[in-house]
Amino acid sequence: MVVKSPFKGGFQAALIAWWERRRKLLPDDETHTFHARTYPGSRTRLYLVHVPRRTFVRRQRPLVVVLHGCHQDNRDIEQISGFNQLADRHGFLVAYPFVTSYRGLRNKNCWGWWFDREIHAGSGEVEDLWQIVEEIKNRYAVDQRRIHVTGLSSGAGMAVAMMVAHADKIASGAAVAGVPYAEKAEAVRHAFNRVPRNRPISKIVSAMRSELGAAPRAVPIQIVHSENDDKVDIQSARVLRDSWGHCFDIDTRHAYKVTNGHAGSANWEHSRYRSGGGKSVIETLFLEGPGHGWYGGNPGNHSFPDAPDIKRSMWKFFVSHPLPK
Repeated sequence: MVVKSPFKGGFQAALIAWWERRRKLLPDDETHTFHARTYPGSRTRLYLVHVPRRTFVRRQRPLVVVLHGCHQDNRDIEQISGFNQLADRHGFLVAYPFVTSYRGLRNKNCWGWWFDREIHAGSGEVEDLWQIVEEIKNRYAVDQRRIHVTGLSSGAGMAVAMMVAHADKIASGAAVAGVPYAEKAEAVRHAFNRVPRNRPISKIVSAMRSELGAAPRAVPIQIVHSENDDKVDIQSARVLRDSWGHCFDIDTRHAYKVTNGHAGSANWEHSRYRSGGGKSVIETLFLEGPGHGWYGGNPGNHSFPDAPDIKRSMWKFFVSHPLPK
């Protein structure tokens, strides 16, 4: 006859109880209101923060800011991107700001990447977004060397603006179906513009350098775009790549590594560019097949689930590109 030890179960129960006391089970999503500040163009905005399940309260976590596109809100991009599931697995925070209100002629819920008043540090939408990050840093334990930003379409345009306007604080970022910094509305197809036209790279670089100041930092960027995008032409992705290259003296004519593959209904090509040795500073993930939207995520508004899972590629890129010490 085998007698079970009464201490084994008791010890395990005590250990579990101690473990739970050391953790705080936080809700998956928390909704916050950012109240307008006194600088020009600031507006009251809503944002969501997804907290990874069963997280240590005191442990500093990376933060990924994800910006929705036009005709979407932050719930839409939260649904289709699939970042919450990845965050639960890897333990990072995800923020989903909502443009909430805006001024100027634009499609519904577009971030205003083509308005000069919205893309400079200290004013407008790009500053509101950074101040939302500051609020998140005050509420949660955020690793300040691992703050990343990405977005879809107009959200990608604003993510690029954040990478330029706050280059000293954004570790790395990604743009999905986006546009270069300080681009004009003529770069995309809309009711009044059937033939997209990009600004010259020299003008984009001049605007970037003016915003970056005397000590510019090249924020590592991953550019995701489909050759079949019927809203934002693939040319915008190439101009974004090359403007980053010209601004930071990176050869974008010759990738140091190129990989190709097929996922779902899409072919893809992943190219990496760098200055000298070391890590990539610019990466492009160009797809053939899907149209304008988010690739490889969950079904929903402006989503192409049957494609490469771009959030995984982004997260791998973000992990390898923290702010330097």
